[in-house]
This record gives sequence, C-alpha cells and structure tokens, in this order.
Amino acid sequence: MPRQITPWYFGWNIVAVSLVFQAVLFGSIFFSYTLWVGEWREDASLGVSLTGLMIPITILNLAQSFIAPFAGHAMDRHSIRGLVCTGGICAGLGFAAISQVTAFWQISLIYGTLLTIGVLLAGPLAAQTLAAKWFRGRRGFAIGLSTVGTSLGGMVMAPLVTLLYQAEGWRTAHLILGGVFILVIVPMVWLVVRNAPEDWGLEPEPESKAHQAGGGVRFPTWTTATILKERTFWIMILAFTPLVMVFGSIQQNLQPFAADLGIGKLDTAFLVSVFAGVMIAGKLFFGGMADRFDHRHLFWLAALALSVTTLLMMTEPNYELMIFISALLGFAAGGFLPLLGAIVASRFGPAAFGSVMGLIGPFLAINALGPMAASALRESSGNYDLFLTVSVAIMIPSVIAIAFLKPPPGATDPVSDPTARAPAAGE
Repeated sequence: MPRQITPWYFGWNIVAVSLVFQAVLFGSIFFSYTLWVGEWREDASLGVSLTGLMIPITILNLAQSFIAPFAGHAMDRHSIRGLVCTGGICAGLGFAAISQVTAFWQISLIYGTLLTIGVLLAGPLAAQTLAAKWFRGRRGFAIGLSTVGTSLGGMVMAPLVTLLYQAEGWRTAHLILGGVFILVIVPMVWLVVRNAPEDWGLEPEPESKAHQAGGGVRFPTWTTATILKERTFWIMILAFTPLVMVFGSIQQNLQPFAADLGIGKLDTAFLVSVFAGVMIAGKLFFGGMADRFDHRHLFWLAALALSVTTLLMMTEPNYELMIFISALLGFAAGGFLPLLGAIVASRFGPAAFGSVMGLIGPFLAINALGPMAASALRESSGNYDLFLTVSVAIMIPSVIAIAFLKPPPGATDPVSDPTARAPAAGE
C-alpha cells in the first residue's frame, strides 16, 4: 500500500501531543517541586528539614538516571505510545498515593518508584525520540520544539499548582493532578502517538537540501559497546554534567532562595513561570540554531548565560532583579536538551537516538545530588553564596570539554546537518 503525502505533516501532531504530556507531568513534578517544598516545610505533621525535603527529588533523579538506558533501549525497539501511557498511569497513581501519606519517607519512596517511571517514560526522552524518528530535514528544530513541553509546564502549571494547593491543600491538589494524568494524558497519547510516519501509512519528511546534496548519512549499527567507545559520547558527558547539575540545583532551591530574600509564595510562582516561559524561547532558539550553527558556539552561549545567572544571585538581588535572573536562567537552561539532542541525532543517527540518550542517564546521576548539596551548604553557612561560588568553578570543565567536539560526520564546516558518511562505530 503506497504511503500518503499530506499537506499538513502529521509529525507536528506528534510534537504537539508530546508538548502536552511533558507540560502536565513535568510541570507538576519537577517545576513545581520547589513549590511543594514550601508546603511540606510548613506541614508540622511531616517534620522534615530543608535538606531532608530535597531527598525525594534526589532519589527520583538518581533512579531515573540508572533506569534510563533500559528506557532508551525500549523506545528504539517497542511502542513509544504504550511506554508513555504506562508512564502517565504510574505518575497518576504516584500523585494519588502522595495525597494519602502519613510520613515523609513515604513521599521519598513514591518519588523513587512510581514517579520515576512516570517521568522517565512520559518525559523528554520519549518526546525527543519521537521527534528524531518523525523528522529529517527539520530534525534539530523539531527536537528543540519537543523539549518546550517541560518549560511550558513550568510556566502554566506552577501558578496553577500554587492556586490549587492554596484552595484545596497539598494533599487534595496531588489527588486532582493524579486524576488529570490518567484521565486526560493517557487517552490523548493512545489516540495520536505512533513511533514513525510509516506506522500511520505516511511518507516521511524529506531530507534537507544539504543532506540530499551530500548523498545522505550512512550511520553504523550502534551497540552499547561501540557507543561507549565513541569519543563524542564522553565529551557530551563531561560538557553537560556540570551545567545540568548547577541548573537543577538552582531550580529546586529557588523557593528557599526567594524566601531568604523575603519573596512571597505567589511571587515565587511567578518567578518559576518567568523562568519556564523564557526557557521555551530558549529551546526554540537553540533548537532552530542547532540546524545551522556550530553546536560548540551555542553551548558556550548557554554556559555564559548560566555563569552570569549564578554571579547575579550572589548580589542579594531585589525582586525586580530576580525576575531578570529567572529569565536568564531560563534562557541558559533552554539550550541543554535541544543541544544534547541535536548532537546525539547528528553524530549517532535517529535509529540509535533513544539508546544513546538512555546511556547518558547513569553518567548524569551525580546531578541528582546537586539540590541536596546546595541545601546542605545553605544550612551550614547561612546562605547560598558558597554553593554559587562552587557552581561557577565546576562549569569551567564544561566549556573546555565541548571544544573537543568533532563536527558531524562528513561536514566540511561546523554546521550541524550531516551530509556524508558517518564514522564507523567506535571511530
């Protein structure tokens, strides 16, 4: 049966659905975590310290880092639709269970089990893998756009979560959100998502003109062993790990940091929305530019923005400056997922995208300790200055490591659209 060519490319429907499931889940779990911290901190029945409040998110990040290779492998070989639906159900059950906890350790347990499965299967890994498999000529932009969902969730869900728990309490808020995960997200994904255009009987997107002119990329069949032997893989680990750690630590400690400055809850929720909103623009910018410019230069731009963010936070900023800092943080963070995805897709190819991204997870596990380390330094020193100073220092290896990134296979200049033979596995 011949494949259909439609005026509207169905791949954009896939991206749209991936934006929604990421927005609702990540907006409620990751971007709103710093807001849940404020509520749990004031709940006398839980009786937990600021550092203790960072344990659930630390466990979640550690757990998903170690499980990520298995999830990535599964997304290259099984139904992504089924995996995302499974993730949505687990996240919904997890939030419903949190509404019934009687001790804080139970929250940590839920974050390390049901919510880990939820964000791993119904998060950026699935969204980027779908974009990589559905798009060719506009792959970098599609991957960047697909990552916007997490930021959209922060912009929309942070104020909604705040209003919800102020009106109903944090327990009922969790129960309502859990119902949304299962009753809204799961049916939508089941109806729309498929792994590739061929699954809908559609013709894939054409290659870019540069790609066609170069005769196409012939990627090798990557295995776990050959991926781990590839120099580009280790450069990505060394470059992205420090930046992601600094960003995650600031993100999850934003509410306590703002509270130290005397900023109220709703104003803090607005800071999260600003950060997430600008992060959307950042992801679109970096995703689009990744199809045209040297990935290293774009990485350095993101690193510079994050460095300036940390330095400004050490000045005891007023609320107006905090709005600017939140925006700058969002712009910097907007570069991480699109650039990482573009580097993986252009150096390893779409067929191995999920596997490579999954293998990166365990090496980023150290990032999970960042929020807790930042909180511990805050409690021991009385402020976040020591943490911010250390953050600037550990970003230096990132900007050095990325300088050694090789251009895409066959490229005659450092433009991120490969036009010729890919290297043999392990080259």
